[in-house]
Amino acid sequence: MKITPKIDDRRLQNKLKKQLREQPRQIKKALGRTAEFLLGLIKSRTLKGSDADGRSFRPYKPEYKAFRRKKGRQVSKVDLNFSGQMLSNMTQKSDSTKAILFFANKFQAMKAVGNQKKRVFFAVGDRESKTLINFFAKEFKKVSDLI
Repeated sequence: MKITPKIDDRRLQNKLKKQLREQPRQIKKALGRTAEFLLGLIKSRTLKGSDADGRSFRPYKPEYKAFRRKKGRQVSKVDLNFSGQMLSNMTQKSDSTKAILFFANKFQAMKAVGNQKKRVFFAVGDRESKTLINFFAKEFKKVSDLI
């Protein structure tokens, strides 16, 4: 998943390009912090059983529900958490133009792809995108003020 700002206003785009030329380290730092914030959002809403748009995940199939119960896992809500390894394997990297969220381990990435097909958890919801834009702006201001 890539986080890249999309702006329709030509003046604002030019100002952002100027900032990018003049303060690439500050933008990289703000994007990295924003990506970490997004990772936290994804993890917390997933563990609550909600998708990117705030809807509850589809329930587990009866067979899998029985398997989870037998293994001592909760079955009251779908949280995509059996061992905790998949969600804890999410990470990010950023540069001055983008931040990328990904799974560091191939096996965990494959599990995530399978889960994503059934329940969209690794995405940014409409409400979250506004929150992320505001978070980035605050972080960029913080790191810019340190200069």
